[in-house]
Amino acid sequence: MNLKFDFASLQGVKQQEYDNNGAYAEVMKMMKRGDKFSVRFGTTKTQHPYAWVESKTVAGFKYELDEERTNNLIHYMVTGEIIEYAGDPMQSYTVEAGEDYQFEIMKLFIENGQTLQYVPPFREYPDRISASKAMFKGTVFFRIPRTPEKLDYLREHKQNI
Repeated sequence: MNLKFDFASLQGVKQQEYDNNGAYAEVMKMMKRGDKFSVRFGTTKTQHPYAWVESKTVAGFKYELDEERTNNLIHYMVTGEIIEYAGDPMQSYTVEAGEDYQFEIMKLFIENGQTLQYVPPFREYPDRISASKAMFKGTVFFRIPRTPEKLDYLREHKQNI
């Protein structure tokens, strides 16, 4: 079988923009139903921070964030209260190349006195640190690269890793 494809026809094809309006609308529907979330934070290839959001009834999807959307999401998970977003969900900020957004969120929890639950190293991949934070309306899961700098930070803040 000699299969060929003409890639020249794809030149100039614009990549479709991610529908964060749809993601925002789905998060709001889930909140109004009172869903409990499972959330993981990350950064897209284009350096946009996002939350991977899922619940028992909704499969996971990417929800691009800015500071207000991040605060609203965490506020809902802690209190169960819904705060409507006033801005345009299609606008999200970017993080610096190489910045670990997930670790920055983890640090915010730690610096605000929140207790994280860590997976013992013998149960985990040796190159990762896994932790979670259970809240009233969901759980945030962290899986960050295990580096000496991150371990030092966690030890300095008396985290039981």
